[in-house]
Amino acid sequence: MSAGVDDSSARPVGGPTDPHAAWLRAGRARQQAKRAEQEQSAAASAAADPKRDYAKRYREEHREEIRAYRAKYHAENRDEVNRKNREYMRERSRKMRAQKERREKDRERVRRWTEANRERKRETIRRWHAEHPEKTAEYSRRYYERNRDAVLARARQRRDQSPEKVKASARDWQQRNREHLTEWQRQYRAENPDVYERALQSNRESKRLARRLKSLGLPAKRVRRSPAAERRAHEAESREFFERERAVSARKRVMAEYTPLDQAALEAWRARSPLARRRDAQLSRFRRQLRTGAGRISEIREEVRMDAVARRLRGDSLDAPAELRQRVFDAAGGQEYLAAGGDRHTAALMLEESLDGLVKPVALPDGRGMVWVPEHTRAGREIAGHWRRRPGA
Repeated sequence: MSAGVDDSSARPVGGPTDPHAAWLRAGRARQQAKRAEQEQSAAASAAADPKRDYAKRYREEHREEIRAYRAKYHAENRDEVNRKNREYMRERSRKMRAQKERREKDRERVRRWTEANRERKRETIRRWHAEHPEKTAEYSRRYYERNRDAVLARARQRRDQSPEKVKASARDWQQRNREHLTEWQRQYRAENPDVYERALQSNRESKRLARRLKSLGLPAKRVRRSPAAERRAHEAESREFFERERAVSARKRVMAEYTPLDQAALEAWRARSPLARRRDAQLSRFRRQLRTGAGRISEIREEVRMDAVARRLRGDSLDAPAELRQRVFDAAGGQEYLAAGGDRHTAALMLEESLDGLVKPVALPDGRGMVWVPEHTRAGREIAGHWRRRPGA
């Protein structure tokens, strides 16, 4: 918890502290106090200067008359008004340039002083933080709210660059706050008994498996957890590899090195592999169901047309070609095919093949064909259906 911020009201009774909620609450309280002070100051100024209040009321009551008078004056004295405006803008530009030059000189002077007196600068900052803990906490909260993603990214980069230093710092904190950590764990187990029970059950199962493997003379189970830094590095490398733009020469070289698998060898592999036989059966069943679904194309097209009319009356729109293909895919049991391990892109191409001649093909303005990839689940995440360029188009 940062100094100067009371977080007693930002946590449940007996629960752990939440400094982010405390910072937010403290900032809102200061903003409310500032607005109240401004309102009081305005009321005091109006009471001390009645002429000012009278002038304000006069402007509000005669707004249209003032506007008409100004328009008439500008029409009758256009050259004079334009001349004064030009002079005003020239003077304003001159003052802005002078202010900019003065700010640049001040920055350069401060920069030179800071480079020559780094220790004095750090000591001044530390002393100011010690003398103004509440302002320090408030400024830190505001900066974190404005730059949350950048702050978290810098923290991840710092942990990745110095993992040993981070581990040593964590161990040191645990040693210095052992009682606090023990109390927090006790509260967490009391508030989440189901999570704690699952952890105990997992530990019992792991020990039971280790004893079973040892009794059978088998090696112990080897599980290596990848650190977060290593996972992020692997993800960055994979993105760089799969998302990079390949030159035309590189694509041609890859295609020149590609040799398709012999059909006889492929059939022999399918005959030997139980997985290949199961996948081939799934593919054949899905192809038959697609032909059956394509037989209902007139009925499905009419349903899509009626839904498109209803959407249009509600002020919405419907992608009719995409919706037609999605409904044919669902009627053919496409979700079951994907759940059994089928490839979504293969399913999209088979869908276009089954609808060939029955529906209008979709193409971009330059003539490149498109196929509809149905909605599916990937890595536990729901992905909506989307158009994709036809391979080889």
